[in-house]
Amino acid sequence: MAKSNLYVYLARLDKKGIKVISAFAFDQKVYATRINDVDKLNLNPQIGSAIAKEAYDNRMQYELFIESADSFDDLKSSLRKRGYSHLPISQFSGYVPSTYINKEALVTKSSTMLRRNSDIKR
Repeated sequence: MAKSNLYVYLARLDKKGIKVISAFAFDQKVYATRINDVDKLNLNPQIGSAIAKEAYDNRMQYELFIESADSFDDLKSSLRKRGYSHLPISQFSGYVPSTYINKEALVTKSSTMLRRNSDIKR
C-alpha cells in the first residue's frame, strides 16, 4: 500500500469544524478513531504531550480523533461525508515525517453493524 498520512485532529462536538494538530507518514488504512488516552499511542514524549495538552485545553468543545487519508483534500472529503462543515481551506504546518505509533490503539478494520435478531429465520 502506498504511503498515506495519519492525521491527528480535534473535531467539534457540534460538527462545525476541526483543528488539525499533526500528521504522520503511515502505511496502513486507519478509520476515524476517537482517542481518549494519548499515552496508548506510544508517541514520542514531546509530540504526545503537545497533543494531550491541545486536547485538554479544548476538551469542552472538541474531541480528539486520528484518521488516515492520502491527502488533506481526501481528509476533508471524508469529514464532509460524515457531516462536518467549516473545514480548513489549506493544510496546516504540523507535519511530522516519521514516528512510532502503536497500531493496536487504532481502528484498522471497518466494522459492520449486525442486525438485531439476525439469527432468527423468517
